[in-house]
Amino acid sequence: MICAQGQCFAVAASGRFVHKNRSELAIRRRDPGSALLWLGPCSQGLTDLLKWHLQRLAHRLHEASAWLLQRPVEEVLVPTSHRELNLSPWILLKRCMSGEATQRQKAILELSAIHNWDAAQYRSVAQACDPATTIILARCKDVDRRFFLPPPRQQRDTRLDESLQAVLLNLPTGDVDPCVSRLTSLVLSDSSQTRTRSEAAHWTFVGEILPGQRPSTPVSEDQVESICVKVILQHSKLPRRCEQLVHLGVLDLLLRLIEQDGVGPQLQHNALRVVGNLAMQPHLHSTIVQSGWVRVLVERLQSGRVIDEALAARALANMDRETVREHYPDGVYLLHPQQITTLNTTGDVLFVHGLLGAAFKTWRLRDPEASVHLSGGKYRDVSQCWPKSWLGEDCPENRVLSVEYDTRLSDWFLECPADSCKRSLAYRSREMLAKLQVAGVGEKPIVWVTHSLGGLMVKQMLVDAASNPAACDVLANTRAVVFFGVPHSGSRLAELSLAVRFVLFPSAEIAELRRDSAMLQELHKRFTELVRRHGIKVLSFGETQPTTLGMLRTLIVSTESADPGVGEFETVPVDHLNVCKPEGRHSPIYQRTLELICTSLAPQQATPSGGPDQL
Repeated sequence: MICAQGQCFAVAASGRFVHKNRSELAIRRRDPGSALLWLGPCSQGLTDLLKWHLQRLAHRLHEASAWLLQRPVEEVLVPTSHRELNLSPWILLKRCMSGEATQRQKAILELSAIHNWDAAQYRSVAQACDPATTIILARCKDVDRRFFLPPPRQQRDTRLDESLQAVLLNLPTGDVDPCVSRLTSLVLSDSSQTRTRSEAAHWTFVGEILPGQRPSTPVSEDQVESICVKVILQHSKLPRRCEQLVHLGVLDLLLRLIEQDGVGPQLQHNALRVVGNLAMQPHLHSTIVQSGWVRVLVERLQSGRVIDEALAARALANMDRETVREHYPDGVYLLHPQQITTLNTTGDVLFVHGLLGAAFKTWRLRDPEASVHLSGGKYRDVSQCWPKSWLGEDCPENRVLSVEYDTRLSDWFLECPADSCKRSLAYRSREMLAKLQVAGVGEKPIVWVTHSLGGLMVKQMLVDAASNPAACDVLANTRAVVFFGVPHSGSRLAELSLAVRFVLFPSAEIAELRRDSAMLQELHKRFTELVRRHGIKVLSFGETQPTTLGMLRTLIVSTESADPGVGEFETVPVDHLNVCKPEGRHSPIYQRTLELICTSLAPQQATPSGGPDQL
């Protein structure tokens, strides 16, 4: 609809301009197949209105001259104006929101290629789009950000940290992890909302009454927002809690958070993870679109920052229920394809990091100098993530995923002591296998690429899948496994940790890596049996240089431990951190890995069957 000085106009699907005072019924009588497309307000409505009146007058003059000269109207009618009024994009928008799915997607791709409109036209389309069309449009490559409405301006009378604390006060904690309850108690003990209550107020966490309990160490104001977002992140993993989070205004609060100056990258990434978790609930998609988050996600998807791109791609893929069948749980990230593509993926390449690694930083280019720090540093800037940059170009027909989980060398930095029971290899493997199945892993051929502890996790997942009918497809479709510095028979790091255990306080992950442990020996025996039975290809790399551990320098995984005894094995003159990081695209590490991926995931040629031989 175009409005000017109180007059409004609409456009029929045929492209005719129609005055709103005329009834829709009259239009449909003249053109039964026509459907009205009402357009939003236009800032140039007065100019368009004058153009329409002049064009109507010119058309009538031509009709009159044709009648007088007794010639067809087409011969004297000067072509005008539908192009000048830019009606074709609006008709394209109508195609985007109706019809068969394939035609819809084609029209959306055409719409995403428009880059020469003025701001008012983009805004009008943004207001007219339905949520499903907006989400697919957001996943188109190089789409103009002005297609998406910015977050609405709202009155913000309270401080952000107090608003986040108010959210936690309204969330139940009796059915969540004890560590979540501990963090909640920690951040709420000194909140202003709590102080306004009676000094004798009692809180209930996990069924226990905690009268006036305060943490042993006070929480500074700059830590409140970080802890609150961590707690909200854990709640967002529970489907039953997502709708309540939205009703409590979490979407607006997270927008305020990332718009603040000086917010650290880890805090911003946690906010994006929350949105990605909420996006797994289809009934919340309209609310997420209306909140303005889609525009923020598009900006992050086009930012050129690997972590931001992956987090935004995950959230948008979870909301896209027309072109994406899978869901991506927290910790499972889509590296390729992150946007809509016409290619049908034929296989999956999964990257699983190791100790102190992460879904992105483990797989960057080789560091000139590297050392291990006990506290880690998960969200360092990633120079280039080679699985995303290179595999997306060298084998674009395959989906590339990277998974993430927390690891530690020492439990000195553990936020919650109760969390250590979840850090065992068996627990992590079961949890990750369930997440990957939700992401559709197991439906197509698979190649695993692993580093350090990640290789042991993949071995455990395959062993678990062999005895689990619900996960047997993961094993059946596994074609190859690449091991970078995997301690198949243990690591000397565990011995060092035990030697200084009263200082280092080794974590559960380290304790399981004792050399020649019965658990690792049994796991490897069962894995090698699966390799031979299912014909799984194995390619392994081992380091030869020691790694710096604070003040120590040691070979973390020996050559003997890195060699699984099956498949091919090569040594690389680097340390443990760099064994999975190629120097460049022509590096032997990358070329050997790429060759295995391409040969393992190549489409199978159908062999003609002539039936059983006749005797």
